[in-house]
Amino acid sequence: MDCCLCSSVANSYRPPRNTLCKNCYEGAKSIIDLCRKLEQQWRDDEDVERGRQAAPYGLQYAFNQIKQLDQMEENVSEKLEFLGSLIEAFQTGMHTDVELVTNDGLSIHAHRIVMATKSSVFRAIFESDALKEPHTGVVHIPELSHYELRYLLEFMYCAEIPADAMAEHGHALLMAADKYDIPVLSKVCEAFICATVSPSNVLDVLELATLTHATSLKETAINVILDSYEEVVFSKGYEDFASKNALLSVEITKALIKVLKK
Repeated sequence: MDCCLCSSVANSYRPPRNTLCKNCYEGAKSIIDLCRKLEQQWRDDEDVERGRQAAPYGLQYAFNQIKQLDQMEENVSEKLEFLGSLIEAFQTGMHTDVELVTNDGLSIHAHRIVMATKSSVFRAIFESDALKEPHTGVVHIPELSHYELRYLLEFMYCAEIPADAMAEHGHALLMAADKYDIPVLSKVCEAFICATVSPSNVLDVLELATLTHATSLKETAINVILDSYEEVVFSKGYEDFASKNALLSVEITKALIKVLKK
């Protein structure tokens, strides 16, 4: 029998003859379950009384929930547009109050208040005894190039980094995010690098993940090694990797033995 939702044949609603195919039925259940979870999260966040009677759960309920989500997205977009002037202030150098110098000798001007609210490390730098007076000197960032620091700062202002910049500077930005305690940037970098791990770069990624305490990235890298262990373990770079990272090599060996025993 044709499904009353996805069939190419037009159907009017005539119970009880109308039926749903398995895909539409499962899809409707999934949508309703998702809406119920979102509503429960909202109740938890707003501390709504748990005993309060919930509305009947059906597709009309799901549709109303989706409409609310659409309105929330529109409101968030308006707020983000309103906050867009912050990145404009950085890009134009409007009322900046700190100069940062990178490893290539170039400087970038920024706003201490933005950096301090996004990074506990920068906040500590600006609040240290040596800088309690109005700060007119420079802050040296020796581990980053001019472009890397610029992308780091732009993320503090707008929480965005272009994909091409992430592809080129993602590893350095993850290191910086870990050093300067910027968890949101760490999460963004980790997710991007996870999607680009391959047998050819997995050893570098594993080393990076260990240095930056990126648990998810480390797990992804080890899984790639296990899936392509012959290509990785017998590569030219593995011997150098093993000599520099003895504990990681032991960890790989243990994981590999478990896989081969299955």
